[in-house]
Amino acid sequence: MSASRPLACVLLDLMVEFIITHMMKSFPFDLYKRCIGIIHRLLCYQKRCRIRLGFSWKDLWSALMNLLKFILSHESHLVSSCNIFELALRIVNIFNVFITYGDTFLPTPTSYDDLYYEIIRVHQIFDNLYLFALRYSSSDCEWKSTATRLVNSLVNLKAIINHFKPKIDSWTSVHNATSLTEEQVLSVIRGNYDTLTLKLIESLESYQKYTEAPKETAFFTQLTRSITNRVRDSIAIHDLQQMSVLKEFSTIS
Repeated sequence: MSASRPLACVLLDLMVEFIITHMMKSFPFDLYKRCIGIIHRLLCYQKRCRIRLGFSWKDLWSALMNLLKFILSHESHLVSSCNIFELALRIVNIFNVFITYGDTFLPTPTSYDDLYYEIIRVHQIFDNLYLFALRYSSSDCEWKSTATRLVNSLVNLKAIINHFKPKIDSWTSVHNATSLTEEQVLSVIRGNYDTLTLKLIESLESYQKYTEAPKETAFFTQLTRSITNRVRDSIAIHDLQQMSVLKEFSTIS
């Protein structure tokens, strides 16, 4: 029998799977916003309550990085159809939550090393995202305001890359190495935390309260009616009280 896991871990697994499997031309923008919003809320709750989930955070980081890469690869299509800068901003702020508050909820101190390693490993994605947002923040496009906020949100990711990458390159040169192992890179990261300067980003724990009205009211109404009808058709009603409860539920839905 497999060990039991907190429901939050299962929910995070579901979010990671959704991110990975829905990068397609008919981009489900609203669903991605919901997905990133769920992850954000879980992280904020963990930070507030200092809960350290035994979750494979690398899977989440990798999924989010690949989603940013997909956005950049399909820039022309996505920019013309939705405010993709808003989604990118939400994704970057997930990383900012890890960078700023990760010590309160990451499972081990080495998790920070792993986070920085992953950021540096795919630094080109964040570099390209910065240039992408900067280009639109300097234009008169309708997404200019959100693009500007995205530029500003990347300050700590850029600081991490600009701080550690030259030190890794220098270590490679000094030791005459053609390539470094993961452990060698992690060693450089651990040895250079003290000279890294990061900016405190405000409002990382703020998010809009979810409401199904008006967009999703019809969906949940239809879903409730469908469930009610299935229950009514599949159970035998033995007394008037059960019948009364079903009728009342049907009226509410």
